Amino acid sequence: MANGENLAYNWRYNVVHEPTEWAFNWDYSEGGTSQPTPRDHHATMILTMNCLTCPLAELHKLFKMLSKRSNRPFKLVSSGGTEEGDYMYKLKVKRKKSELVLLEGAMQKRDHDDGDPNVGNYATFEAKSELGISMAKELLDALQLHGLHALIPHERVEKVLKKGYRVVSVTGLGPDSDDVDNDERGSLATRFTLFHEDEEVARCHMTYTDCSYDPSIGPTVEMITVKQSRRGEGLAKILWYWVNIFIEDNFTIECMNNVVAPGHVMVKATQLTTSEVETREEKKKKKNAGNEDMHISNRMIPVGFKELMYDYCGFSVREQKDVMAAMCGRGRPKDEEAVKYIPLLSKEELLSSSRTHEALVKKMPKIGKGYMREKCGKRICMFCGRIGSDGSQLLRCASCSVAFYCDKKCQKEDWTRHKKWCAKSREDVRKTMLDEGIMEEDGGITIDPRSF
Repeated sequence: MANGENLAYNWRYNVVHEPTEWAFNWDYSEGGTSQPTPRDHHATMILTMNCLTCPLAELHKLFKMLSKRSNRPFKLVSSGGTEEGDYMYKLKVKRKKSELVLLEGAMQKRDHDDGDPNVGNYATFEAKSELGISMAKELLDALQLHGLHALIPHERVEKVLKKGYRVVSVTGLGPDSDDVDNDERGSLATRFTLFHEDEEVARCHMTYTDCSYDPSIGPTVEMITVKQSRRGEGLAKILWYWVNIFIEDNFTIECMNNVVAPGHVMVKATQLTTSEVETREEKKKKKNAGNEDMHISNRMIPVGFKELMYDYCGFSVREQKDVMAAMCGRGRPKDEEAVKYIPLLSKEELLSSSRTHEALVKKMPKIGKGYMREKCGKRICMFCGRIGSDGSQLLRCASCSVAFYCDKKCQKEDWTRHKKWCAKSREDVRKTMLDEGIMEEDGGITIDPRSF
């Protein structure tokens, strides 16, 4: 069953149709690359520039100050961003005497008159040598601003778990990406794969900075799914545990949103779908002869990507505002974007013994435990837009289990729209979309905002 708003995006972003072993292709990515390739002595450095003055001038001022402190002076050279239609400043960090290029990068040019105080700029650099990485580390140590920058190595890391399981993370640019000098600021991504012996049983794809101007955006979870023949074994929560650890250990850009307490990374999930990615064991209470409550395993029920991110991973609804709201219009479903805030770890915490691999494996959820405990994030009424403090405060549509409402009145008011998608098969929804002109026969999608 599918919600019509999400089906349109399912089609566009290459979600594999059920039944299949996987709910998503690796090609499922809005930003970044579906084929991250690690390279020796390569890393990406990200600096946030959230200022009211010209961000490029502030960046030059910052590097000039850092060069004076350094034993090996360097300079920042910039170009581009001057002609109409040129939206990118090209950046290089060079040694002053030898002119040796240590870092290459770019920063988006932006008009600062849009009135959004949370909008800023990312300056993204790529180090292509051991000397370049050493230089990046020297810069970040000199800044002493924990939470406003990140250095992400392009590497493959394998962690051995229990009972023949292992998780592999691969971070890098695409196989054909040699620099970050483009409008999408490179194709940096991380692919997580959970193996049991030699079998791939779960996967996750994560990108960075979401190709937007928003400095509060950290990693973006594009998809997470479990192989169909292995669903119901609790593998999604195992993989998510290690994705969470990766974010804590490597991504340090602090959320700059005004409504969030300092010292938090904002993790985002977008393009949420109803495609099955895991199975949850449903348990019901039943009284025995002694009149005592007992939990009885009843049946296995499917868990879609949306349910996984909200109900298990604890993400919340975030409504787009200001610039992003204008860009998205009303074509994007209200509950399609989810966010979660993860506290930044201090350098002391990162180096402490409690973060050893053995300690992390010990705290890991138990493998093979199929029951997924609900951990509700915030839900939103699909009619009036009210956000509940938790999932229990909103009523779930009994027919499709996708839409949520404040009460029966909101549900009734939304029925004209929702009945097109409620409890309908994928093919029925596709036919409705074709009939109403939302989807074209060739697979292209034309979205009429009034239909949502």
